[in-house]
Amino acid sequence: MRRVLSLFVVITFFCFYTLIPYVSADERDEEIKALKQQVQELMKRIEKLEADQQEAKKSLDEQKKDVAKNVDLANVTSKLKMKGRWAAGYYSSEQDGSYPNGSFQMPEAKLQFAFEPDKFNTIVMRLNLNNATFNNVDYLYIDSKDFLAFLKDTPFTLNSRLGRFKMDIGEETFSNNPIEGLLASNSAANVSGNDEGLQLSGKIGKKNPLNWSAGVFNGNSTTGADNTEAKAATTKLSWTPIKPLYVSASYATTNRLKTADSEISIAGLTSRPSGATNWDRALWELDARYDFKKGKNKLDPPAFTDSKAYIKLAYGEFKDNTSNVEDRKGDYGFIEGAYNFTPKLYGALRYSMIDLDDSTTASLNSVTANEYKRYSFGGGYRFSENTIFKVSYDLNEEKGMPATSGDAPDNDLISAIIASQF
Repeated sequence: MRRVLSLFVVITFFCFYTLIPYVSADERDEEIKALKQQVQELMKRIEKLEADQQEAKKSLDEQKKDVAKNVDLANVTSKLKMKGRWAAGYYSSEQDGSYPNGSFQMPEAKLQFAFEPDKFNTIVMRLNLNNATFNNVDYLYIDSKDFLAFLKDTPFTLNSRLGRFKMDIGEETFSNNPIEGLLASNSAANVSGNDEGLQLSGKIGKKNPLNWSAGVFNGNSTTGADNTEAKAATTKLSWTPIKPLYVSASYATTNRLKTADSEISIAGLTSRPSGATNWDRALWELDARYDFKKGKNKLDPPAFTDSKAYIKLAYGEFKDNTSNVEDRKGDYGFIEGAYNFTPKLYGALRYSMIDLDDSTTASLNSVTANEYKRYSFGGGYRFSENTIFKVSYDLNEEKGMPATSGDAPDNDLISAIIASQF
């Protein structure tokens, strides 16, 4: 711009001296002075115009950055998903139970975030907020699905999960909470466990596939880092031989735990047999479920089934092997049924038990006994697809208690809760 202006001034002076040769010197000086003033004014305007252009460019760049930020934020938000569940209500037990005077409780509250950085991987984190208190991060893992391209057109699929997550043992473990479970309580056995490890899973076949999973874990619950070389292992097969019938078989072993507790819990029992200096736990479990007039909803969570009715059963055995005291072993199981009187109203029943062999005793559901049984019945009313009002009664029965413990405890429980998921 400045070069153009300079050329303009030179041409103007040239024209002034060549085309107006007969103007007097005074007049010529006046014209030159006026011309210089005009040029100065023009220069100022050009400088202002250039400043305005720079300011406009800066503003445009900032707008572009803001747009880019908004686009990035939108992309991140679209890849982030959140879900949760909670339950709250009133619990009242007999004098030896947990709520002899009646108590309002919020026993379950979970908030889960899932972020999908790409089409193969999902990072999952879940916060445990039971009793309206931050307790821990009970899930933190990465899922990788169908990451082997050469399996795309084959009857095989392969997924992986790495981090801390729920071990794939049995079926109740995925609905052992008052929101997703049929009743407000779990079975007397309630096999479950969260641990750090790696799990592979997938399907074999397309029309009626066989589902499988296999995992390796730390196994002990004493520390975040493993304190033994031996690792826990799980494996599970599940299949639907005919559409209303679903069956599965699970096996798990902790290998040597030394004196640490096991991550695999059975009836709340995770500790070693008394006096054991080194121990391990092994178990197997068979599960089956049959739906009458099967609905469209998935089998789990059971409380939200839209089948007309279903019956579900599980049976398993476990053995706690030790190196210096008597082994501890037993069997466990439950049978459970539900009937939907209407799409909103249902009734439910469950019988469950855990029985130790010989005269062995252990802390089963916080009661030292040889055998523990639970008879549960109740029902629920679905206010919506995601919110249910549940009432239930648990009749607990213990046998084979140590002579020093006195009579069996009076610990039956009545529950009335609101349960919801989103």
